[in-house]
Amino acid sequence: MAVEGPREKVRLGRVESRARIVTAATELIRERGYAQLNVGEIMERAGIGRTLFYRHFDDLGDLLMKSSQEAMEALYASELEIGAAADRSGPELVTSAIGPAVAVYRRHGPLLRALAEAAAGDQRIATAQEAVRHRFDELVADVIGRLPHFADRDAEDVAETARALNLLNTAYLQDAFGGEPRVSEEMAIRTLSAIWLAAIDPGE
Repeated sequence: MAVEGPREKVRLGRVESRARIVTAATELIRERGYAQLNVGEIMERAGIGRTLFYRHFDDLGDLLMKSSQEAMEALYASELEIGAAADRSGPELVTSAIGPAVAVYRRHGPLLRALAEAAAGDQRIATAQEAVRHRFDELVADVIGRLPHFADRDAEDVAETARALNLLNTAYLQDAFGGEPRVSEEMAIRTLSAIWLAAIDPGE
């Protein structure tokens, strides 16, 4: 037991310091964006020594990928809700998809926006982002392909509609919540839901 105590303290210390680094980075991204982010400022904001950054992360790109993993998993879980609601009417289906996604961006918007910005200059991040987008596109295409409005549409048409809807969500939500929130969650849900409904269930 005497050995386990110190180990537990070290583990908790690492968790706390990592959380402070992520929080500091998120605040700076929200204020100024990813392009002006640097390790020195992050650690100064976090109130801990610069060298501790590299005990947790290889570089800024690694910080973004690791710290945004929770957000990406939450986003995927929100899109899984579409599949669970595939037998519902258009409005119910859309609410199942849009509401959780908006909540994720409201919480993690700066990190998700920074991840998208970093992908332009970091092939590792770009590859990971493309894989995530592909997974999301396949999921949405599978669901909307079973809707009455798409019964007679070919697979390419369905796939492009799914891709367009996901790109719409990403661009709009990064704009709305990538910095200081520009609109309320309710407004974002109403705006996106109206566009999704017009695309997948014009009869509503």
